[in-house]
Amino acid sequence: MNSQTSICNLALAYLGQPTIYSLQEENEQTRWLNLFYNPVREEVLRTHDWGFAAAQKPLVRVESTTARPGEFCYKYPADALFVRRVFTARDPQTPLPFEERFDPGLHMRVIVSRVPGAQVRYTRRMTDETQYDSAFVKAFALALACDSALALTGDIDLAARLQQKYTLYLEEARRSNMTEQWVRAPQQDGFSEVR
Repeated sequence: MNSQTSICNLALAYLGQPTIYSLQEENEQTRWLNLFYNPVREEVLRTHDWGFAAAQKPLVRVESTTARPGEFCYKYPADALFVRRVFTARDPQTPLPFEERFDPGLHMRVIVSRVPGAQVRYTRRMTDETQYDSAFVKAFALALACDSALALTGDIDLAARLQQKYTLYLEEARRSNMTEQWVRAPQQDGFSEVR
């Protein structure tokens, strides 16, 4: 089962470093891993529409004093890390133009579109490691190893090799994840791709 510690230990293995028992330990490894863990996780989540982190729902409309004529403002989903697409229920496969803004009157981030009743597909901020698929775990661990390589080893060449390995593996993980994102749909052919 995936956990913060198991992901960090995989990263440490890529670095040729000894494993840890807990991120609560007081040592150089855990200090750096704790520093990098959340930003690297969010960076890797944002790189792709991972199936385990995907969410889709109607947007909640808000009244904005900064909206221009013909614009509809919606509350940015609280758990959204990256908005993938805005669409309508009538035509979910056609992405609509949208803009993300900070609305000073509402003191919140909003999504602005020119259609009423918009819906959104986005990547959620996933902190539950037990939900991560194996391809994401490996990509995340490689990215974590890459970002902490210089701090933990001082080896520039190792950091460069890990960056190259991460880049190659991330493409493979994305392809693998995309092939898993097929769902049954009420069409004649029986399947429709979800993106």
